[in-house]
Amino acid sequence: MPTSPPGEGQAGFSLFEIIVVLVLMGLAAALILPSFSGGLSGLELEASARDLVTHMKHLRSEAIAQQEVYRVVLSNGDDDSSRYQLTNAYEEELKSFDLPRGAGFVLPDSAAQWTVSFYPSGRSSGGEFRLRSEAGKQLVVVVDPITGLAGVSKDLGDRP
Repeated sequence: MPTSPPGEGQAGFSLFEIIVVLVLMGLAAALILPSFSGGLSGLELEASARDLVTHMKHLRSEAIAQQEVYRVVLSNGDDDSSRYQLTNAYEEELKSFDLPRGAGFVLPDSAAQWTVSFYPSGRSSGGEFRLRSEAGKQLVVVVDPITGLAGVSKDLGDRP
């Protein structure tokens, strides 16, 4: 009667056990992955808002340094795309940036386009608008008319 060394028959997993583990992992991934996509769109929205505020701060600095008026023009397109343009006092486009797919602006008075101007004194035309995602998340961007500084805050839901 042949004898095998101790533990030789116990090594490894059966094919059935491996298949069961793979099926369970697939089910878990199918349940978890959709929640990650919503989180990623929220992160894209926050990054876009920070980029926009950074561009506004840069334009304010340029307006002071060059002693000229600079503007940010926000617009929602007809095809569900939104973008903002950086322009000089002559409305010549310096740069243009698109928001992520599904994101858009909620502008004052439901306008299709809105402009924030930055003046050589450091002041701005000021205002407040929102960025929104497809999932309904909103971020508020506020531009102070006296200091010309812009900032982002999360929507508290208590404003119209």
